[in-house]
Amino acid sequence: MIEKEAVAIVTGAGSGIGRAAAIAFARAGARVAVIDIDHDAALETAARIRDTEAIALRVDVTVEEQVVEAFDTVLGRWGRIDHLFNNAGIRGGTDEAHRMSSVEFRRVMDLNVAGAFLCQREALKAMYEAQRGTIVNMASIMGFSTGPGAAHYTASKHAVIGLTKAAAFEAAPRGVRVNAVAPGTIETPMNVALAGNEKAMRDRYTPAYPIGRLGRPREVAEAVLWLAGSASSFVTGHTLVLDGGYLLR
Repeated sequence: MIEKEAVAIVTGAGSGIGRAAAIAFARAGARVAVIDIDHDAALETAARIRDTEAIALRVDVTVEEQVVEAFDTVLGRWGRIDHLFNNAGIRGGTDEAHRMSSVEFRRVMDLNVAGAFLCQREALKAMYEAQRGTIVNMASIMGFSTGPGAAHYTASKHAVIGLTKAAAFEAAPRGVRVNAVAPGTIETPMNVALAGNEKAMRDRYTPAYPIGRLGRPREVAEAVLWLAGSASSFVTGHTLVLDGGYLLR
């Protein structure tokens, strides 16, 4: 259960899993700060939230000043931050490790790791003061596995799992829980774009999943809400895998 009138921040909430999670938090009764680098997309997500209050903020999570300002804005408006879903991230281009440019490697690491760190840091400050709160970071099955052309993405998601564990260890005595979700391939605009179209996405990725289909954004959103809510009150430092059996292979 999510406390009514709680405040949730969702990054990368302009589409896909982030949008589904923002809407799910709102349906559970939380006020939601919708954060995305694409302000129009963030506004569209906020407009879909009818159950409670929502604000849309344009934030590049790799820019420290923008992250600090966004969290200050949320605190100034609602006076609290109860939940953070640290979802913003990218897959990056595909290239083998010996050909990958340092620019591309750093681009993925900056967003997926440094961006997550900055948002987590600002959330922890507010949560420590309140002596309560939850953070859910976005990892991936690539935090446990890998694939061709994914050195940057694999490294970033392993790092997110480490970031989650380190923060969880420090935060537990202060009443704050930090966990992560690690989805397999989800039917999101990012994965459609990577494959070319929806059919190509399903044809390309589905054979790797014993369950016989790809994941859906709402399924990840429900897992995020469980980790954020009171039903998981004894869970911290955990990475919840949502992979339709992918890692069983």
